[in-house]
Amino acid sequence: MPILGDKSVKIFLLGAVIVFCTLMFSRLPGHAQALFAPEYQVKAAFIYNFAKFVEWPNGTFNSETDPVILCIFPNSPKNDVFLSLTGKTVGGKRMEVKKCENIEYIEGCHILFIDSTDKKIIRECLKRVKDWSVLTVGHSKGFTQEGGIINFFTDEGKIKFEVDLEAAKRCGLKLGSQILMSAEIITKESR
Repeated sequence: MPILGDKSVKIFLLGAVIVFCTLMFSRLPGHAQALFAPEYQVKAAFIYNFAKFVEWPNGTFNSETDPVILCIFPNSPKNDVFLSLTGKTVGGKRMEVKKCENIEYIEGCHILFIDSTDKKIIRECLKRVKDWSVLTVGHSKGFTQEGGIINFFTDEGKIKFEVDLEAAKRCGLKLGSQILMSAEIITKESR
């Protein structure tokens, strides 16, 4: 009779696996545990794909080797999942992720994910980057009405996004059809 056929051995092995996983994951620092937040994983994947299909104006990058910089503000352990985008390539450029402790640190960003629902923080961030060619992304009601370009929302348990083309145009950004096909388009009438 094979050893693995023995019920007590199977129970022991299952218990060992559970204990091992519990010990491994309970010792992970907060930022590593955030990797398991499915909502932020989906948003990170969306943002990576947005980056692939955005055209920035000429002169945005000083050279062909300049990275595409994704800034996350405000910094929080729950948004550490975005660090997984570091080193990925977008149009031949390497992506860098910068978690910003302070609003002054969002300079030099090509994409800004405003991880806040606080209207004051959103307004401050959007005001700071309004004259720059920055793809602004948020996830709060009214984000596009405040001047943001892309806003995540949940509909029937699925993460979706809306796009304000006028806001993108004001920043000199061209959004590819790959983005627009999946988006809910915000118009002056729908604001």
